[in-house]
This record gives sequence, structure tokens and C-alpha cells, in this order.
Amino acid sequence: MKYKAYTLQGLVEEEKIDSFNIPTYEATMEEIRHVIREEGSFFIQESEIVIVPWDEGRNEDGDEFSVDENIRAEFIASYARAAMEPLLAAKFGTKIMNELFIRFRKKVVELMKVERLEYANLMISLTKICS
Repeated sequence: MKYKAYTLQGLVEEEKIDSFNIPTYEATMEEIRHVIREEGSFFIQESEIVIVPWDEGRNEDGDEFSVDENIRAEFIASYARAAMEPLLAAKFGTKIMNELFIRFRKKVVELMKVERLEYANLMISLTKICS
């Protein structure tokens, strides 16, 4: 188990880690187009997938290497914390949140050294069909 380190250090009970699951489904562009067409209220003018760095907006000049990786990682960790802390705290308690996101920030720094951290945004321009 890759999360064993947390249980060995007494941070989280193994049962809580084993029972934690966030099921997600990421639809394909074609699946989304199909749902919009089937619903019938909109016409798809344009659609595209835009790849965005995890720390987009942190560095306004576009040069991702001009900002220290620790600052970039802190920016990413703060966004992740804002989104995930309520869910994680409800399952694991509030005591470990600071340590969890400190470790997450450190992992982000490690990952930045070996790969570009990006996510995909779906951009769709729709026109309402008048009936």
C-alpha cells in the first residue's frame, strides 16, 4: 500500500485510508457533445480542450521557470487545500491537515522536476436554439 507511511507514523488509521475513495468519471469530448445534442436546446458553435498548467495564473509573464518551484508548489497546494480540505478533514480529522498539505507541497516540488503538471479544461461555445 503506497499510503502505508502515514499509518506507520501514526498520522492516519489504516482502515480510514483503505475506506477513502473519491470516484470520478471524466467524460470524453464526444460524450459531452452527444449529451448536448441529445438535449436539443443548444447548438455547439465551437469546442476544444485547453491544456493548462496547475499553477496557471501564478506567473503572469508566461515563463514558468522565472518563479521559484517552492512558490509555485505552495500556490498549487493552497488551491488543492481550498478544494479538498473539507472532504479530507471530515474523513481524517483536522489535526493532520497542515502536515498533509506540507507533504503535498513537497511532492509537487518533486513532480515538477520530472514532468509538467497540467490539467485539461473543456471550452464549449453554445448558441441557444430558439423554438
